Amino acid sequence: MRRIVGAISIGMKRTIPMSIAIAIGSLMLIDFFFDESHINALGAFFVDSVVIIVAFALLLGLLNVCIVHFRRIGSRQEGWPYSIILVAIALVVVVGGVSGPETAIVTWIFDNVQFPLQAAIFSLLAFYVATAAYRAFRFRSLESIAFIVAAVVVLLGQVPVGRYVGEFLPAAKDWILDVPSTAGVRGIIIGVALGTIATGVRVLMGFDRPYGGEESSDQ
Repeated sequence: MRRIVGAISIGMKRTIPMSIAIAIGSLMLIDFFFDESHINALGAFFVDSVVIIVAFALLLGLLNVCIVHFRRIGSRQEGWPYSIILVAIALVVVVGGVSGPETAIVTWIFDNVQFPLQAAIFSLLAFYVATAAYRAFRFRSLESIAFIVAAVVVLLGQVPVGRYVGEFLPAAKDWILDVPSTAGVRGIIIGVALGTIATGVRVLMGFDRPYGGEESSDQ
């Protein structure tokens, strides 16, 4: 009897989330392709519900971060002073942002903490990009040679010095960005779109169940 009840329970855990996901996903697709007042109202309701769920998920994430760092502070783990700073700033931003996102405290934190940190991170990314470019600029094959030539033309055509070399550099730069680069970007976007559609179809058909806590089947 217990085995039967357990099997029924496992089946319900798999079937109910899958049925809900398929029903809501199909409804959103119908709402996207057809203009009907009742379906539009249901679609708007589900979109608003997702926004509310995401808001509560952010609050739970903030609570989890605070709990983790409180434990780190209590156990005096390595780097616990930074945990104090993180928790203090998070609490100040939450308390200050209750009355609105444009309060003086929140604005000061973003202007004097957030923006300098972003600038520092982007400055570090510039060095990583330069290092990656140096490693990529090696004559190993015809493809690498074409890549190096295109990169040099774009770099010289982008800076004012390139105009002194010749007017053909800016024109070549514009052609590379408008034709080969745009074609490659569009191909990537089309591939991402097809992958998204395939993933959505697999979820709607029940082959992938990321919402059920079970491993996806290989059907």
